[in-house]
Amino acid sequence: MIEYNVLGKTFGPVGSFSGIVIFCAGLFLTVIAGFGGVVLVIIGAFVAFTRPLTSIDYDKKQVRNGDKLFGIVKTGKWISVESTMKIGIYHSNKVYRTYSRSNRSLDIEQKQNLICLFNENGEKLMALKNIKVADEVAVELKKLSDQLGLDYRN
Repeated sequence: MIEYNVLGKTFGPVGSFSGIVIFCAGLFLTVIAGFGGVVLVIIGAFVAFTRPLTSIDYDKKQVRNGDKLFGIVKTGKWISVESTMKIGIYHSNKVYRTYSRSNRSLDIEQKQNLICLFNENGEKLMALKNIKVADEVAVELKKLSDQLGLDYRN
């Protein structure tokens, strides 16, 4: 069984919204002006719908970290899960900043609770799952640990 986990937005919330606007404008121009809007449709679809994706194959004990380009095409290289690897919780605080034409900044803060895969030295290899509710992190960590046969990180 393969589980797919989307970890957020590649270009952030503002970039994703801008991509949707460009995509819609491209659709409108394609209908009105013909072939000229197709370039905007492609660029807008790429920016709006590309997402970071983690795939977990529990049967083969493999994980893949990559992107879902245009919301369709999955990329990334499969990595075998070894018994020396561990999983643990990683708290991420991302801040997306954009500026308006009047030089005012808009900061959008995203706090994430990620379950990550670590190597034997304790270095983070990749994020496996994004947990939105903080109370469910321990439950999901135990479930993932049991399914992959890995220990917890200290």
